[in-house]
Amino acid sequence: MTVGLDVQRLMNNARIRLPGATDDAIQYALFTVMDDFFKGSNTWQEDVDVFVPGGDPAGTVYQLVTETSSTIDKLMWVFQKSTSPNFMRGPSISASMSTPGELVLTTQPSSDITYTATLSLTVQDPTTRDGYVQFPAWVLAKYRNVILDGLVGSMMSQPSKPFSNTTLSVFHMRKFNSKVAAARVEMMRNNTFRQQAWRFPSFSSGSQRGNSGWGGPV
Repeated sequence: MTVGLDVQRLMNNARIRLPGATDDAIQYALFTVMDDFFKGSNTWQEDVDVFVPGGDPAGTVYQLVTETSSTIDKLMWVFQKSTSPNFMRGPSISASMSTPGELVLTTQPSSDITYTATLSLTVQDPTTRDGYVQFPAWVLAKYRNVILDGLVGSMMSQPSKPFSNTTLSVFHMRKFNSKVAAARVEMMRNNTFRQQAWRFPSFSSGSQRGNSGWGGPV
């Protein structure tokens, strides 16, 4: 498996700033950084259709399964899947997900119906054979500097290493956390300029935000 140019650039930038760090250590830290990034920004989302038979008892648990190598982090919203060609989504539905991947409806329908749950995802093991964490390819292209700040800041916080630097670690982690918050707002605004910080779901059902897979190996 080859490593993409975006990954090579990220690793080279990290090596320059982290003298003495092994690639294995950088890759290990990258997994945690990406987990923090996705949980904080909600930028990785996927729609999952759920068929609900009419008459299911209250409290019925419906399993949510993603199409990607990912971990379900949050339930963003649930809506009725529209059958009209003019509308991609129907009314919103009240539901909960106390355990990630287990959907519980507030009110059970009286007849068969399909709902669509929008999920916020994060990374999971296994990594690729080269040791790289997997996530949508567009994320690294769009947020490479954010990820680099998190990676460098995380690594520099380790004690008694050639690259340890508490002051620079704090500096980079502050930038990382600030940019993660900005990415979350961008996602709320659907990546549009000067829009209100709220949007009604507008993606077609069964879709994922961006291409799946690692942002580097191709």
